[in-house]
Amino acid sequence: MIKINLIGAAPPPVQIPSSGRPPAAKATQAMMFVGALIICFGTVGIIYKVFTNQITELEKKRDQEKIRQTELAVVKAQNDKYQERLRSLETRINTIQALQNSRVGPVELMNTLGSLVSRTNDIYLYSLTPVNERLELKGQSSTVESMANFLAFLKNSGFYEDVQLEQFYQDDQHSRLTYKFSLSCLFKPSTGGPSPTAGGAAGAAGPAGPASPGTAGPSALQPGAQGAAPHAKPSSL
Repeated sequence: MIKINLIGAAPPPVQIPSSGRPPAAKATQAMMFVGALIICFGTVGIIYKVFTNQITELEKKRDQEKIRQTELAVVKAQNDKYQERLRSLETRINTIQALQNSRVGPVELMNTLGSLVSRTNDIYLYSLTPVNERLELKGQSSTVESMANFLAFLKNSGFYEDVQLEQFYQDDQHSRLTYKFSLSCLFKPSTGGPSPTAGGAAGAAGPAGPASPGTAGPSALQPGAQGAAPHAKPSSL
């Protein structure tokens, strides 16, 4: 449709705004931007707070672990000290037990031997010597029967095994007839441990048995009388 201006006057110019958006749209956009910033900062702040709390808790646990580690180090040092003392005490106990065991054998040996000798009236022992694992006994008796009884007592005692008579002869020294003997045997302790004669232990020498009036004791015997003495007369059981 064509309009014709009959008046001949030009219509007033129409002003076109510089921006195509109304002012209300700008305010809305600004509010959205501010809101987005608030949300971002709030999210970051919450995350920072959470991680800060976690770091604080971990640092507390680390400090507690360090304290615990220090306490455990003290306990470990005390434990090492106690272990060292325990080993020292065990060594002492083992040493004492070994010494006591080494004492039990000879004491039991002398007690049993003295008990057997005391069952006879005229048996006198003046030498007890360990040779390897055996015992060598030397002594004298007034009669053959007492010597035979002493051998029987040794064999039946349960402490002496493999009793062997090595030498037996008459001796008329000091104007008195006696019988000298030498025998060997194995000693078996009642505890079942090793024999006190094992390992070449030092021998015990000395008399065993009661002394009777008019009888020459072991101190009056001469060591040379146990061999082939000039006055020795061989005899047998």
